[in-house]
Order: sequence, then structure tokens, then C-alpha cells
Amino acid sequence: MKKLLFPLSIFLIFFFISCQEKDTLTAEHKASIADEVGKIYVEGISNLSKLNIEIWSEPWSKNNFLSVNSGVNYFSTYTEFKDSVEHWFSLRESQNVTIVDKKIYVLTSDQVLLTSIANWEILFKNEEELKVKALATLLWKKEADGWKIVHLHESWQ
Repeated sequence: MKKLLFPLSIFLIFFFISCQEKDTLTAEHKASIADEVGKIYVEGISNLSKLNIEIWSEPWSKNNFLSVNSGVNYFSTYTEFKDSVEHWFSLRESQNVTIVDKKIYVLTSDQVLLTSIANWEILFKNEEELKVKALATLLWKKEADGWKIVHLHESWQ
């Protein structure tokens, strides 16, 4: 039995390596994908000031949603996350979000990782103000109707 483990291990390693997607992208194609996702992200950030849940939801995947970890909150379904955002929007009079930095990493022709830092200025309806910096990592997936966010992890400072 032990004699079979080594050859079997080698076979499995080569099998899994050969099964990986062969996604060879040119620098131009990667730049084009990064530009496309970057524009969607910037538009989404600018739309946050509208406090409109329907506009907010446009770049989010409804079919391939994985999860969101925002501060101490974890959401495993899109509906759960959307309901939470809608609740927080209802408490706000206004908000302004400014991107400080963003980096885009094209992983494959249909997956992109985006990291960002943004400053948030929030005015609540009870007149309380909140100014925070958010650090975010978003995983994007190319779907039939365009690039969509499937995962978000953000921390607030």
C-alpha cells in the first residue's frame, strides 16, 4: 500500500495542475479588464451618496454571491446583506465616500481582486456625524450581464 502512495500523490498533483484553467491574458487584455472593473467600482462609490438601494445593488452578484464580512458583521446571503444596507441607508441623511486608493489585480479573464481605501463622511438623521476610513477587498466575477461583486471584506477604522 505504501508503495502506491507516492506514485498516486504525484499523479494527483499533476492531475490537479493540468485541470487548472489555462488563462493566459495579454498585458493589454488585463489592462482593459482592470479599466472596466475600475470604472464600475468608481461609479458604485459615487452612487453611494444617493442612498438608493436599487442603484446600490447594481454591481452586486445575485447568483454567485459568496459572502460579506463588514466589521463584526458577516452575511452569507445577498438578501441578508442587502436588507442590512437598506436599514443603514434609512438612518442616514447623507453620506459622502471618497476613494483614497485602489488597486486592481486581474486574476483570470473572469475574476478580479480589487483593494481600496475610502473615507466615509456620514450624517445621520438624528444629526450625529461619523467620519471613518474603510479598507476593502472585493472579489469580482464576470457574469452574463457584466462584472459583479461576489465577495467583500471590509474593515472600518
